[in-house]
Amino acid sequence: MQAPDDFIDFRQKVDLMLDNALSKDAEAEVMKRVATDPEFYKMYETEKYFRDFVRSHVVRPKVTKEFIESIKEKIRIV
Repeated sequence: MQAPDDFIDFRQKVDLMLDNALSKDAEAEVMKRVATDPEFYKMYETEKYFRDFVRSHVVRPKVTKEFIESIKEKIRIV
């Protein structure tokens, strides 16, 4: 069994990788760990599946340009 800090560190790296915010070298390191450790593989697959599920099933409301501009104006005033 892995140490809790290993899981936290790995989870952070997986999040960064799935957000395309990880270097290619670090991404290769994550994928190597995924390929060699079943626990990390499960963690990676679960997070990837969850993100894919949310992306494909959550419908975001459409907003008009006017609405966006009104928010920007309110931010500028404050």
